[in-house]
Amino acid sequence: MKLSLALGIVSAMAQVGLAGKCLNSVPVSSAEDASVPGPYSTVPMPPQYIEPSTTAGPYSTVPMPSDFSPDYGVYSTAPMPSDFVYTNAPATEEEQLSTASSPEPDYSAAPTATTTTPPSGAAGAYQITLEQLNKAVPDRAADSSCGSAPYPDECVTNSRAVSAINNALTKYGISRRSEAVAVISLMAFESESWLYNKNHYPGNPGQGARNMQMYDYNSEYAKLLYPDKVAQVLASDLSNSTQQMNDVRDLVLGDNDSFGAGFWYLTVHASKYHNNANALRDGNSADFQDYVVTGVDAGWSDGRMTIWNSVNSALSA
Repeated sequence: MKLSLALGIVSAMAQVGLAGKCLNSVPVSSAEDASVPGPYSTVPMPPQYIEPSTTAGPYSTVPMPSDFSPDYGVYSTAPMPSDFVYTNAPATEEEQLSTASSPEPDYSAAPTATTTTPPSGAAGAYQITLEQLNKAVPDRAADSSCGSAPYPDECVTNSRAVSAINNALTKYGISRRSEAVAVISLMAFESESWLYNKNHYPGNPGQGARNMQMYDYNSEYAKLLYPDKVAQVLASDLSNSTQQMNDVRDLVLGDNDSFGAGFWYLTVHASKYHNNANALRDGNSADFQDYVVTGVDAGWSDGRMTIWNSVNSALSA
């Protein structure tokens, strides 16, 4: 009897011990054990903690395979090779001073890449002839057509305009005929066929160039082309004055800059219309109206369509 009772007690204790081992073998989550740092613990995470991941990678706790070799690059953790040159590195102070004192760009030469949004010129840029421009903008076909201009220094004939337009088409990489038609039509309307280079009616300060863009755009455009000259103007005692705004605008009124402004605007501020097969489709007048109203945020009139028809027809020949 005593022997049976003893054996029963030993058996019960063994079962309890086995049960204890089974319970102890069950993992305890960090949510249950607050003394272990983890994503569900009340213990602060160590600064070097990285969220566990089942995918090997630079942000994973899974060991990288032995043969892993990450690509070199600005977002890679791999050290850059000793001969690596970072071409987009910020300009040094000496380089910035050199750029600030650079002369006015020569658009007759092949355009060079810049740090700005517009694309650099391409060999396949669309080009126009003087004969086409004379048909498109007949009011300035004759060399004497600026003789009675109210501001003779602002008026140019097609013989002067054609080279500036072609330079801009090359500089801003305009390869589609439809984009050339749209911007030339816009400029011809806004400047009254190259008659004006500044806004005279009502005379908004700083407004001008052949596309008659407002001061904010002329200021941005001028800072891109002539940062040193703009800085000199802005450093004057005419802060925010009408004269100061006009002085900044006047920096971009040369033929190449002024005729280039419309194409600059297209590629920078209305870029969704540039090289987009679904916008400014060739020969599509509704697309041109959309560009004027939505892309340029200008008012619409039948006169714009009249000029577009003339330019579109001339540049089709």
